[in-house]
Amino acid sequence: MTGPQAHSAIPAPAADSAAGRPGTAAWPEPTDSIPAPAADSTGTTAADTLFFADFRTAEAAAPSVWRDTTSTALFGEASVTVKPLRELPAQPVSLTDNAVFQGFVLLLAATYAMLLYRNLGDVRTLLDRISRDTATGQRLSEDPGGSGFSRFLNIATAIGMLFMGVMVVKYGDSLMPSQLGETLSHGAVLALSLLATAACCGVVVYQLAAVRLAGAVTLSQPFISQLILLKRTYFSLAVIVTSPALLLFALCPRGTGGVWFCIIIIELTVTAILYLREAVNLFIAKKISILHWFLYLCTVEVFPISLLWLLTVR
Repeated sequence: MTGPQAHSAIPAPAADSAAGRPGTAAWPEPTDSIPAPAADSTGTTAADTLFFADFRTAEAAAPSVWRDTTSTALFGEASVTVKPLRELPAQPVSLTDNAVFQGFVLLLAATYAMLLYRNLGDVRTLLDRISRDTATGQRLSEDPGGSGFSRFLNIATAIGMLFMGVMVVKYGDSLMPSQLGETLSHGAVLALSLLATAACCGVVVYQLAAVRLAGAVTLSQPFISQLILLKRTYFSLAVIVTSPALLLFALCPRGTGGVWFCIIIIELTVTAILYLREAVNLFIAKKISILHWFLYLCTVEVFPISLLWLLTVR
């Protein structure tokens, strides 16, 4: 090489792919784009496969936050599975569930026990009069007011009237709304019981006035006296028989005591049937028409009770 500047030229290797001689190299021709990775038959490319594989590998390497286990492994072998406690509905407020009313009922029970203890002979006399078959003038003649048996009948009648007031309040407690029990005080509940007793006494006064008026009009006061004694006798029998069951029914919580209530109804029904049979025998013994007995039942016995029940329901 000659001249002022010397230039060296590196000859490009000749590409002879057909000859394939050793010692020669083939330079790839430049391209404008990078070839895309081949896709498989499902449409997933190789790059996607590598990306998800790396993600799964990283997920498997990371520690798991949640892990399934059993209650035995968590709480021990002595643990047991129990159902969750359900919240019980609030019990309605009862009118009779207070110390004043229940103390009054217990006082009546003590009075009833003293009556039986101090008048066992009168109780036997009462049962002896009822056990006879027919009503006669001899065994139904009215005793003098100062006699022991008449006093026993008066005390039993008074206890029965008070127990009837208790029965009305106790039975009405199951029919009245529970909001009423929240508004009434304990003394008001006892006042309701005494008010019911006063209403029952009003019915008794009406019955006595009606039969006494009928006896004065028909000039049959001895017969009326026997009829009143008969009624007092069977009312006292009802008090003696039903007071224990009525005491238990009055002390039961609200919504319970249905068995005692049924027993009371059965005892009262049996006593009423015995009284009606005895009243018929008395009318027959005095040669009085059965029509008058029927009128007596409708006017004296049924009418005031049905009227009082109708007023209470309304």
